[in-house]
Amino acid sequence: MKNRSLLILICAVFVVFLIWNTSLFAAPKKIVWRAQSSYPAGLPQLYAPADHFAKVVKELTNGQLIVKMNPGGSIIPSKQVFDGVSSGTLDMGCTWAGWWIGKFPASVLFGNSFPNGLQTQEMLSWIYHGGGLELWNEMYKGHNVVVLPPYGMLGSENFCWSRKPINSLDDFKGLKFRTVGIWGKCLERLGARVVSLAGGEVYPALERGVIDAAEFATPAIDRKIAFHEICKYLKVPGIHEPCAPLETLVNEKSWAKLPDNLKQKVKVALQFSCFYAINLAMKQDAEAMNFFLKYKGLNVSKLSPEMIEKIKQIGDEELDRYAKKDVFFAKVLKSQRDFRKLVEPYADLVRLPYPYAK
Repeated sequence: MKNRSLLILICAVFVVFLIWNTSLFAAPKKIVWRAQSSYPAGLPQLYAPADHFAKVVKELTNGQLIVKMNPGGSIIPSKQVFDGVSSGTLDMGCTWAGWWIGKFPASVLFGNSFPNGLQTQEMLSWIYHGGGLELWNEMYKGHNVVVLPPYGMLGSENFCWSRKPINSLDDFKGLKFRTVGIWGKCLERLGARVVSLAGGEVYPALERGVIDAAEFATPAIDRKIAFHEICKYLKVPGIHEPCAPLETLVNEKSWAKLPDNLKQKVKVALQFSCFYAINLAMKQDAEAMNFFLKYKGLNVSKLSPEMIEKIKQIGDEELDRYAKKDVFFAKVLKSQRDFRKLVEPYADLVRLPYPYAK
């Protein structure tokens, strides 16, 4: 009996050990996020950084967090990504803040889509160290959304593609110009007839002459769409959008459920993907612009200093007008302007001219 009792005791201890050992060394539960971009897979610099981020997260977490990234329109319409994340239809959205100007007027400041906005390094510094990310989250407070640092960053856009030459401010008068937001209000003050078109409608509208001119994106993206095949004129620089942070949205509940160690890895993955995107875009945009400069029949020219100064003036006036109507808009605008006053004198002091290759 004693031997039997001892055997039973040993077996019981062994079973308990197995149960404890299994729970201790069991693989962590895999977390799968449903995510969508606002952009189709074929557009460089827009979808690619989101896809890159998803791959980096998987590697950093050893597969514990899987972000299933989908191209624009796969789950919900591209311009409903914010609502999708807010409702929980999506755990994550990779998009651009300027789309939500109808709900959140200050979103255009985070999208940097207005004349003479912050430059790339200024914008990232303001987001990370100047209170920008905190203000970004404040804007969406109460909508079940957490804003994380940008997953990517576009460089300067082309100013516009046109079927007619634009050599002075007078040339904007009567020009049917596709654009959106505050920049559209500025162009209207210059006499343009602003037309709002979805991205996919811009090329055919230019081709058929429904519009005379359009701004769309960066050189690399515009080359992919092939505007150079239907327009005779390309104007630079893109003073209306010197850079554009790409917005990273996460559902508040999805973020809260994520363990702290994975939250940190998500943030690291975003930093890495943004760094990757900025440096890749520099090369891609330079290659595209060199292509445009050599493309037969395409006239590439710069805005005159006088045109740039007038556009900057009108832009500041429009921003001030918005600020008078919206307290939060005024708060964000002041933050950006104050940060600019801090960093620009230093930047001008140490900036060196490019040693262009001869």
